[in-house]
Amino acid sequence: MQPIYATKLVEVYHADALDVLGSLETEIVDLVLTDPPYGVEWQSGRRAETFDELLADGPDDRHGIHLALVEMVRIVGQNRHLYVFGPTDVLDGLKVSAPAPLVWNKLRPGMGDLSAPWGPAHEPISFATSKHRHAGEAGRENLPVRMRKGSVLDFAPPTGRNVRHPSEKPTALLAELIESSTRQGDRVLDPFAGSGSSGVAAILAGRRAILVESHRPYVDITIDRVRRAEQLRREMVEV
Repeated sequence: MQPIYATKLVEVYHADALDVLGSLETEIVDLVLTDPPYGVEWQSGRRAETFDELLADGPDDRHGIHLALVEMVRIVGQNRHLYVFGPTDVLDGLKVSAPAPLVWNKLRPGMGDLSAPWGPAHEPISFATSKHRHAGEAGRENLPVRMRKGSVLDFAPPTGRNVRHPSEKPTALLAELIESSTRQGDRVLDPFAGSGSSGVAAILAGRRAILVESHRPYVDITIDRVRRAEQLRREMVEV
């Protein structure tokens, strides 16, 4: 399968995540960083212009998400890291280390039932290490750049016109995760790329990215954003 946009720093696919994941070789990426849809049928109603209902975001799609995660574990290198936003049990049953729960503290109430007395101000992130080889198989130890930090990550989400996707994450948060678990030139995989924030964070941090998104309007946004990130990265290197 061919990407719709490809450079030395990034490949962007307009396709179903499972289709692309199935075409990728084993252990070709150094980090998985993603936020899959979990069957909540999310649709924005707070803005003057509402977002589309998220694709692959109904109750019947949970099995597909699990299959995609199985493929992600296969594709990421042995002893490398995965960060998956969403339910704390998302990595259960996969060939990874016991997941460690991280918390993204959004610093203010987020989306949800606006009539409820308490608004959600945090989101869980599952962190794990790939262990898909059998015991005794040869494997390279790939240690992270810097770890042993607090499990609560304080980053305000995008607001106003900077919000391009209903579940968009702040680039600074994604950069923190990427820089904690990769080295310069490493490759980051996000099979549910949304508006491409993980790709932007990877490029600006001097990493490469593989991004997959099934909804064409978000693919177009992603391509525009990574092009601008590539230009900014070139300017940063030239300074």
